[in-house]
Amino acid sequence: MPSALAFRARVAVAPKRATRAPASSARRTVARAPRAGPLDAIGDAIAENKRAQAARAASARASPPGVPPPPIVPVARPPMFGFVENAERWNSRASMIGWWSLLLVEGVAGKGLLDLVGVKTGQGINFTF
Repeated sequence: MPSALAFRARVAVAPKRATRAPASSARRTVARAPRAGPLDAIGDAIAENKRAQAARAASARASPPGVPPPPIVPVARPPMFGFVENAERWNSRASMIGWWSLLLVEGVAGKGLLDLVGVKTGQGINFTF
């Protein structure tokens, strides 16, 4: 069975038929080589999406017609305190390390954390109604 590359090479060197486009057709079509597989269509769609996103981003940054661009573009420093992305990331990492460390300590000791620090557990709550 010939490979897709060999198939494309044979198609690329095949002579083109002389066809005449209708005079009313202002749009030209581009001849493309046959696709090697179904993933090529996905790759083309991803590339087209990236081009569209870049065009939207460029138009979002452009000034409206008739408005000159500002002489100095302010640069805002990223926030350092509060619910910022960096603080939340480190908080989640520390909590994951703490959780797995607690499970490891309880698994090795065979007791819960409160039993290890001396609090009596397993007695229930003594409420009288």
